[in-house]
Amino acid sequence: MQTEQLDYWFPLLTNNSPFLFAILDGQHRYHRVNNRYSDISGKSQHQLIGSNDTDVLGHYYYQCLKPYYERAFKGEVIEAEVTINDTSHHTCLHISLAPLTNAQGEINHIISHSIDTSERHILINSLQESEHQLIQLQNLMTDGICIVEKNIINNANQHAVDLLGITSKSALLGQSLDRLLLDSNNYPCHSNTFTQAFHDNKQHYYAINHIERAPLTIATTPITILGKPALLIKLTPVLCTNEQQHKIEQLTQRDPLTGLFNRHGFSRQLDQLMKASTPLFMLYIDIDNFKSINDSLGHHIGDKVLQEIAQRLQQLLPENTVIGHLSGDEFAVVLTNPEHENSGELIAEQIIALVNLPFDLRYFSKHLSCSIGMVKSPGNGHDARMMLQNADTAMYEAKNRGRNRLVIFSEAMSKEVRMRLWLEIELQKALQHNGLEVWYQPKVNAKNFEIDGAEALVRWKHPVEGYISPAQFIPIAERSGLIEQLGRVVMREVFTTVNHWKKQQLLKGRVAINLSSQQFENPNLINFVDKLRQSTGINADDFTFELTESAVMSDGEHTIQMLNAIKKQGFALSIDDFGTGYSSLSYLARFPLDELKIDRAFIKDIDTIPKQIILIENIINIGKSLNMSVVAEGIETHQQATLLSNLNCDYIQGFHFHRPMPKQELEALLLKEKIYLNG
Repeated sequence: MQTEQLDYWFPLLTNNSPFLFAILDGQHRYHRVNNRYSDISGKSQHQLIGSNDTDVLGHYYYQCLKPYYERAFKGEVIEAEVTINDTSHHTCLHISLAPLTNAQGEINHIISHSIDTSERHILINSLQESEHQLIQLQNLMTDGICIVEKNIINNANQHAVDLLGITSKSALLGQSLDRLLLDSNNYPCHSNTFTQAFHDNKQHYYAINHIERAPLTIATTPITILGKPALLIKLTPVLCTNEQQHKIEQLTQRDPLTGLFNRHGFSRQLDQLMKASTPLFMLYIDIDNFKSINDSLGHHIGDKVLQEIAQRLQQLLPENTVIGHLSGDEFAVVLTNPEHENSGELIAEQIIALVNLPFDLRYFSKHLSCSIGMVKSPGNGHDARMMLQNADTAMYEAKNRGRNRLVIFSEAMSKEVRMRLWLEIELQKALQHNGLEVWYQPKVNAKNFEIDGAEALVRWKHPVEGYISPAQFIPIAERSGLIEQLGRVVMREVFTTVNHWKKQQLLKGRVAINLSSQQFENPNLINFVDKLRQSTGINADDFTFELTESAVMSDGEHTIQMLNAIKKQGFALSIDDFGTGYSSLSYLARFPLDELKIDRAFIKDIDTIPKQIILIENIINIGKSLNMSVVAEGIETHQQATLLSNLNCDYIQGFHFHRPMPKQELEALLLKEKIYLNG
């Protein structure tokens, strides 16, 4: 806007404003001012033209604002809070400055807008002081105080945090009241429950998250917050008699299903014994495959089994034994002052035999087994938490060794657990930062030994440790639930790479991708593969999905649906490690399979066990009679390769021909072979 136009509009827009408006020239003199300047100075607007802040508001005022004026004349638009402290008074200003340009783009004037915010600052400080005093008052009170609006807690003192069993005040704020309190009938408490009650409620309430579940009484007062209704709630703990306190402790420390100590109660008993330096053994017991009972017969049958296990343990063990039902199908036993060094092992053997006895389940009996981990004190931990953790580690080692046995904890196990945890964390990082590589091991045609397809294999090069064996990280990925994410990363990389090779006519034959049992069991696999196939533009006929026998035999109906869905998209299907998993061959006829892969275990014993040749020949004949191609893996010598070729095997894979290699090396090899063949 031109200065002449501004001269016209300026008084119309600003004269009735209670704030200071002015247009300043290059020497910071008033070119235009509004009526507010006249009110302060007692002079007319005409008289003020040509004067400056020093004349009207004082020299100190001008010196405080001068730097901002200079910045505005350099083209800067400014919003700032300015505090002016001189000997006579304290003033807070909010100023807005903007440059005004003429027709040539030159800055000859700036416009200034300022507001005295001193009173607002005084009010804010006063409110802050009042709030601080209120918080101090709340914290001095011995009762818990909460402010609840629409059933949501939006303020509370530390005593309320403690009484409700929450870790911190920040974790409490924003929580729903009905998720924190139960009445004596175990019903959730909504703020509507208290709207009509303005005095102490005679009924007791219980904090859901509090370990002790100590009873509370409630007093409420209606208040308003910013004009909206709210409640001020006072929480007062009830002083219990010894009998009541005992009952509360029983409720908090005992498992209602079995009557044994729960995890909290068991841990307390164990801690007390350890603090008294009592020698003890602890057994951590897990019922093997207990989930199958709940899934097949129902939880009510599973609960009866757990109750019977508890009764058997109580009948077997001495009276002074501490027995706990920690969770689900996990029990624990503490044996104090053992007579012999091997007392724990003897008791563990008796418990295993006890669990092995049949359980009557409706119309039939079932034999169960259990895995046990054992620790001792002193020796395997300085508190209950560490003892339970180490015993749990030993118990899982018992499961890994075949179940239905005892394993005694050792420090080596703890190191192994820490190593597994470290590997899991590092593997997560690798997946997040594209730290995994896909290598390829070529397959060769058994007739001419030329490359005819490949198998995709995942490799992990850690930035510090170097290459980590798949035998280490694949089981970690499976146990931690990372295997599906890992499989998707591999599949996307293989589709993209192989599609490029096919367009360059570098690779003939199919590339195999391994599917884990967890991937295969997830119905979302089909949708993911279909979308990835479409987005990458691949030809599904160029790929084979490899599955193990155990994966396809886990669930017959689901297996058939999944295999048919994969086949419908055009992919081939292969059974990896054939002959090592199941003796039944009926699935070969039922499932839509295209390929059998003979496990390396058959190949490596050819030289020492001649009968292996008969087995291999029969596998090849079975595959061919069912219109399947046959791949032999683990070929390490020329003699083995020749034998497989003579037995009419279709493809051979092994170190004798090619080791797994990065995609760049395989691409160079394929290019070299293409040039050689085209001669």
